[in-house]
Amino acid sequence: MVQENKIIDFKSTVVDEKLCSITVDVEVPENIATDEIKSAFGWIQQQVKIDGFRHGKVPMGIVKQKFVGEAKDRAVENIIKKTVLNALKKEKFASIDVPVVEEFNYELGQTLKYRFTAERHPKIDIKDYKGIPVKKEVFKVTSKNLEQSLEFLREKNAKLVSSKSGEVAEKSFVYVDYNAFAADGKALPEITAKNHILDLSSSNIVKGFKKALKGSKIGDEKDVKVEYPADYPNKTLAGKTVTFKTKVLEIKEKELPELNDDFAKDIETENLEDLKTKLRESMEAKEKHRQDIDVEKQIVDYLLEKNKFEVPQCLIAKYRESLIEKMKSYMKSQGASAEYVEEQIELEKEKFKEEAERKVRLSYILDTICTNENLAVNDADIEEEKNKMKTSNPGKENVVDKYFTEKKESVMLSLKEQKLFKFLLGSADIKTEEKDMPLEKDWDEK
Repeated sequence: MVQENKIIDFKSTVVDEKLCSITVDVEVPENIATDEIKSAFGWIQQQVKIDGFRHGKVPMGIVKQKFVGEAKDRAVENIIKKTVLNALKKEKFASIDVPVVEEFNYELGQTLKYRFTAERHPKIDIKDYKGIPVKKEVFKVTSKNLEQSLEFLREKNAKLVSSKSGEVAEKSFVYVDYNAFAADGKALPEITAKNHILDLSSSNIVKGFKKALKGSKIGDEKDVKVEYPADYPNKTLAGKTVTFKTKVLEIKEKELPELNDDFAKDIETENLEDLKTKLRESMEAKEKHRQDIDVEKQIVDYLLEKNKFEVPQCLIAKYRESLIEKMKSYMKSQGASAEYVEEQIELEKEKFKEEAERKVRLSYILDTICTNENLAVNDADIEEEKNKMKTSNPGKENVVDKYFTEKKESVMLSLKEQKLFKFLLGSADIKTEEKDMPLEKDWDEK
């Protein structure tokens, strides 16, 4: 029998080698395979239970007759275990995952042949990471932006009051009862509503209601005919013409608060000037955040464009699965059915693969730059970050200590990334262009 830990004789040949992978053919001599088969039959004989024979005492002839397939599988598995890592060691190939046997060929009494592929981390030389060209757009907060934000706040804090005109206008809030009927006159009770509020100023208002109700007064009854497109999300209404028989119950309009110190105090600021200051600071902080994200994206896109290389498929597969699991979890939390989730995953499978490849390649790029520039995170960096967090969270020092103990690895990764992008920004060729910040509507259109 072949001893479990004995290094057995084999011949290996590299048939393909790439940056991240190697494919090897392995041959194990007939006598070694035969010994392993004998060992497998011996092991099976000790384990098998057959009526009429004591445990471990089944005749070998019967074992060979009944369990030849099991013995062959066990022998092949054992031989691969005993040779695959030694074949990699022979080629000085550091595998990062379990090698994959792509094919094998073995019949009793013959030489065993198999082919496997293994993957490793790529050895790369990152180019052009200094002097990265960056176009930085800086949007200055203007008085118009401030005025618009104040108006948004007034809108948000507006009250609904009874309409002064008593008639439905373009921006009215109308309370209605309605019954719905199909084109053939059949009632649609599932979309009947009582005391339903319609915001006629909303862009989401069903087309037809605004025109039909405009000029109505309390108590008026109107028919509203709506033709729904075939791709309308609600399948009950998709592609159908529906008549809504409505009755106006109430007509209200927004009453905006006056822009003064009292209004500012109601939203927990000292006075109107303090409110304006805080609004400006908030907009400037959001703008700074937008700039940071945009600049970081430009740097990442540039590095990926300039450094294209093969990455291990096993890592792509793992990252792809993590993206899929995140999507599944999110969609299920939103109430999506299992069938719908699977349909969406199938539609997005290529996108997931591309995103996973991008993330894996970027991780190699960034890690290499960190190594080249000695951007490691040390205990002093962690302690400094911990003290900053304690300063900004007075009274929660114990919570901060616990967080840094439990999440030390995450903290180190975050600090390493901060160091890295600080270095990349410091060496980048940044051209800054200042502009007035667009108003909200203009920004959306852009």
